[in-house]
Amino acid sequence: MRRFLVIGATGVAGGAAIRAVRRFFGEEAEVTGVWYGRPGSVEAVEGVDRLVFGDAAEPQTLEAVAREAGERFDWCFFATAMGEVGFPIREATPEQIAQSNRLSFDPLPRIEQRFEVGTLVAYSTFFTLRHQRITYGAMGHSKHAIEQWAVQPGRSRHLVIRAGAFRSASSQAIKLLVRRRARQLAQAEDPLLRSYFEGTSPAEAVERLERAVLEEERATYGDTGTDAAALEAAHVHLFNGVHGPFVNVCGRRIWESAEPQPLPTE
Repeated sequence: MRRFLVIGATGVAGGAAIRAVRRFFGEEAEVTGVWYGRPGSVEAVEGVDRLVFGDAAEPQTLEAVAREAGERFDWCFFATAMGEVGFPIREATPEQIAQSNRLSFDPLPRIEQRFEVGTLVAYSTFFTLRHQRITYGAMGHSKHAIEQWAVQPGRSRHLVIRAGAFRSASSQAIKLLVRRRARQLAQAEDPLLRSYFEGTSPAEAVERLERAVLEEERATYGDTGTDAAALEAAHVHLFNGVHGPFVNVCGRRIWESAEPQPLPTE
């Protein structure tokens, strides 16, 4: 019986991982989910055999997983992130980066050391695209850390799903924060970012920026509009066997690559 651990089981990426496990391995797979919430705040997560509540950044949460599900997993999916967004990646302060890494990156090496995991999967995005560079803030540094981790040797095999823009709690957070900072962004140093907010309403500016992200993805990678089905397909691609550490998905297009993305400095 194959055993799976999904950190962030209630999110879009975590849900895609769970559905892909059931699709590929069937009901015989044992799936443990972890969610940053209070016990009783959700009754069940479809496809999960057990749900552990807690902050993955806290040692007691990992100990709870060990007590309830054991210490060996064939696959672990680290699908949780939280950090300040809505401004250029290069403008993130050390304090903002450290706070973003606390939940978005730092638990990864701890999970690898605490448990016996065959393959450990994390998530990134195309943060070097021009429209991502001007909005991904501190989270861009956490995703860069994940990509650097992916090419380092470890106790587990390291893989990363690098996904195009999709609707999630993180994307909604970016949207809300950008709208709240609209007046400030209309005076931003970055000329591209400023161009979306000068002389227009916050709602219209954010809508134009969202369209621009999708247009840039299509122009660069040949497709856009990544959704839950595409994310699920990317996970199935992992299960079928991969060579490089990165599985990219943008719209319906899925491909592998070997090199991490550089941290944007402009």
